[in-house]
Amino acid sequence: MSRQPITQVVVCAGGLGTRVATWARHLPKEFTPVAGRPGILHLLDELTALSPAQVTVVYHPFYEPFIAWAKTTLGRGGLAAYQRAARLPRTDLPLSEQLDLTFIPQRGRYADVTSVLNGTDHLRAAGDVFVAFADNLYPHDNPSRALAAVPAGQTAVLVRRYHPAEAGHRGVAVSHRDGAELVLTDLIEKPSPERARELEGEHGASSLWLLEGRARLTRAFVDQLRHAPMDPGTEPKLSLAIRRYATGEPVRLVVTHSAVTDLGNPTVDRPSTVAALMR
Repeated sequence: MSRQPITQVVVCAGGLGTRVATWARHLPKEFTPVAGRPGILHLLDELTALSPAQVTVVYHPFYEPFIAWAKTTLGRGGLAAYQRAARLPRTDLPLSEQLDLTFIPQRGRYADVTSVLNGTDHLRAAGDVFVAFADNLYPHDNPSRALAAVPAGQTAVLVRRYHPAEAGHRGVAVSHRDGAELVLTDLIEKPSPERARELEGEHGASSLWLLEGRARLTRAFVDQLRHAPMDPGTEPKLSLAIRRYATGEPVRLVVTHSAVTDLGNPTVDRPSTVAALMR
């Protein structure tokens, strides 16, 4: 009997949460309590749909002491160790302990592209790579399972319905149909209100989508990302790399109908407020 292939996942958690710096300097935003549990645990539970999976979490070196603790509590046996120390009765292991979980510090110039490349360096040399941004959670959907339904060897990104009020905070994807599939035509990173209105007029709101924090990348895409020139005056953006890739290869759009909980949202000034969003 052949063994099921191992899914490879990079979790991008390399930021410092500067939009919520009043509390993010004490706590990585990905560990903000959500419904009584660290937010990253909700993400790891989502990723168990990809099991067996090798998951590499790329974190900012500023949080090194915090991550040393997280490796103990989130890794295999972490719950059992806590239960023994607290003299609590044994309960079922959490879903996250089904994953092969590794934490690595981000190295090099800060950018989401850097996180993806750092994480991919710790994975096998072949096969697609799933990418998850740890500060985006989808409480009413499992976007990783939806991306897993895309045939191997195809690059795909997660999107949700276009909302003009949110366009300036996210990438806006322009789509066309290829049979039954949605395919990326263009991608505009955080357009101004004027540019968003232009896009609505040019393409119609039904062809526009908001780019979300999950993707499935082919190794060809990652190789192109690794060798692409980087302007020293700007932060390399994964969204713009996806746009470049789509000029030569199809990029599938996978739609989620869930609301998104953004753990780095500056309108949420206390972790306890985020927890209320998920109740």
